[in-house]
Amino acid sequence: MKRSLAILAVLFGVAVPSVSAQSLGTFRWQLQPYGSVLQISVTQQGGIYLLDGIELQCGGNASLPVNGVAVPQANGSVILGLTTINEQGRGLHTRATINTQDFNGFWSDNAGNSNQTFLFNPGVTCPGGPRTGPNSPDEGPDSIAALQAQVAALTARLAALAAAKQ
Repeated sequence: MKRSLAILAVLFGVAVPSVSAQSLGTFRWQLQPYGSVLQISVTQQGGIYLLDGIELQCGGNASLPVNGVAVPQANGSVILGLTTINEQGRGLHTRATINTQDFNGFWSDNAGNSNQTFLFNPGVTCPGGPRTGPNSPDEGPDSIAALQAQVAALTARLAALAAAKQ
């Protein structure tokens, strides 16, 4: 436990840019009040941290793929943005904020959970069953044409930013 805390302190306490990605280990957080546990490998890439792993479900339910990014904040906290792909192929988007003292925090998701406890390095879990949802697909552009218009607008903004930089 102390070794994990020390690794995480280095992980989130000092954002040192590096040329190549560096694996920092695999860590666990429970999405309380559920029994679901995120088992996440953390890789530093520059000033951000790439997160890949699984959401372990209770009661013989399938483990779900998870990926995301962690971003250190100026106030010393770290924001994690994660997407779990559920059994229906839908994205379960989770935002967690952790502190760098004990790496606990709070989480919310697009299935209606808000300000729930995000417990670092939990023991044996499964008190509340697996997390579920969302029941509807992710919202996005209504058509390919709408998506193409969004891409064109973003491309124009990026070109304008690049021109302003020169």
